[in-house]
Amino acid sequence: IKSNIKPTIMKIKVIQSRSYEKFSFYQTNRIINYAHVKRLMASILTFGLLEEITINEFWQIIDGQHRFEALKALDMPIIAKVKVGATEENVIPLNIVRRGWSLQDYINHYQKKGVNDYVYLNDVLANNDTKLGLSTMVHIYSDDFYKPISLREGNYKINIAKGNELRDMVMLLEPYIHMYSLTRKFVIPLSNIVKNNDNFQVKRLISQLQKYKLTVYPNSTDTSKSIVEVYNRRLSEKNRIF
Repeated sequence: IKSNIKPTIMKIKVIQSRSYEKFSFYQTNRIINYAHVKRLMASILTFGLLEEITINEFWQIIDGQHRFEALKALDMPIIAKVKVGATEENVIPLNIVRRGWSLQDYINHYQKKGVNDYVYLNDVLANNDTKLGLSTMVHIYSDDFYKPISLREGNYKINIAKGNELRDMVMLLEPYIHMYSLTRKFVIPLSNIVKNNDNFQVKRLISQLQKYKLTVYPNSTDTSKSIVEVYNRRLSEKNRIF
């Protein structure tokens, strides 16, 4: 049976322009990485522009801000596909397909959109004077058990008081956990245990570490078991953690 319905074919308009001033970035675009721009400049000079940038009808760049900067620096015309109706909501989907966003990219994106939890998180990270890595800090300052997808989708919730408490605990424990005290292998299992046990006492763990060995394993489950085992040794049932 033949259908009389004709498929809709979307026409894509392609423009070419040296009027660089007409183009603009969304505030929520990724921060420009100029090392990446230099790599793109070298690639463009060798192979040409392999794919156009994407803009909307208002000349706002949806995808390709690094290619734009590279072409501009080379004084070459900008070749762009015009996607009518595209907004800043299309920035993440289009960009992550091409080049995965880092945690900091997502944090910057939502912070620029004015999402309070990301504003506070960015401030915490900017003032981090410890050797704890970015992903570890994001984990311990999470209001609940951290899930990466929540951060990527703009749903991250921060608990500054609890995060500060956990950070300070890690610093107190550093002399007693050789090599791994500031790594995710130890900090994340510890964070999960503390969030699960309101009765957790860091002084108790420090005391136990001076008598018993705690093993940090490659996986969180085994490290968690080791922390719990050391903590609970010779402790009454009602004061134990899990």
